[in-house]
Amino acid sequence: MNMEYTTLKQISRETLIHASIRKNLAQTYHVIGILDYIGAIEEIKTRGRPTKIRNIQLLLEETKSIQTTLWGNTAHQIDDDFYKTNKGPFIVIVTSTIVKTFRGDYQLSSTFATKLYVNLDIPEVAEIRNKLNTTIDVNVKEILPKRLLKVQDEELASQNKKTVAEIKNLEWNSETKDLMVTCNAKIININNKYGWYYVACLICKTKVKQVKGVLWCERCKNEPKFAVPSYRIQVEVQDETGSTTFILFDKGAEKIISKTAKELAEMQEEILKLDENILPKEIQKIIGNKYLFQLHLDEYNLKYGKEDYTVSKILDMEISHKQNDSCKVEEHQVTEAYLLHLGYYMIQTLVYT
Repeated sequence: MNMEYTTLKQISRETLIHASIRKNLAQTYHVIGILDYIGAIEEIKTRGRPTKIRNIQLLLEETKSIQTTLWGNTAHQIDDDFYKTNKGPFIVIVTSTIVKTFRGDYQLSSTFATKLYVNLDIPEVAEIRNKLNTTIDVNVKEILPKRLLKVQDEELASQNKKTVAEIKNLEWNSETKDLMVTCNAKIININNKYGWYYVACLICKTKVKQVKGVLWCERCKNEPKFAVPSYRIQVEVQDETGSTTFILFDKGAEKIISKTAKELAEMQEEILKLDENILPKEIQKIIGNKYLFQLHLDEYNLKYGKEDYTVSKILDMEISHKQNDSCKVEEHQVTEAYLLHLGYYMIQTLVYT
């Protein structure tokens, strides 16, 4: 079996669209990446009929990842326990997928022609394996079923729920020196005095510094192999009892902003050269929205009274208010910007001879 690949990195921006149309008239796509998450096979109903699905997530370029939903018999192409009984990393090729978006996130969905291949003995797989940093976690994590995730979020939402005033009045003691609370509040402003992102070590997420002309990660005690922009958004929030400041990092910000900090930083590069205080419109859109925040309070907040509360998670927004009915899964119109978003390991052709 011979395979011919064309990666996004190899295709120039000028010829990208024409190449994708010429080589893939059916507009199905093949992706190669490192298996990061895998879910169990679940049964759902589509158009009144039961069908099997399994979700997997592949790690692509740097911090990029993409979820793929395997439908019907395709869900059985990966054994349930293969990743438990074999040593990783598992480099997976998924063929003939279609592109969809859901709530601003890009996803892939299998078709009747989809095939999965794990750790094929081919140069492209070897290339990815050789590029792996030994400190990157390549252990496969399990995706909890959606119904279980929803139950967990509902439980978290009702546990230790506090108003803004109650959070500000919490005091440090031996039992409350580190705790999690939830708070339903509206974002009323964004303080961009110190910017909305920082450059982080890809491994530990610590802010990197320039030391003698090179980047340095103090936590890892070395020069980071990869350093990428990561969100740090200082938002002012308010409820009926008062206002305070929450800090959004990648995990929380990426749930309500449709792009990663790296993508926004690249898009804003020219503008930011003119005015570093300009806030991307994708971030501005969260002002005025109400979210259910899970907060991590520590000694910094409870003992010293600092009001910069760290957001550890934004819980499922369906819990705090009904989703807009217009928020539906739909096939994505393939554009140059979209294809570039998918990252280096997106394959345009896969030919068997």
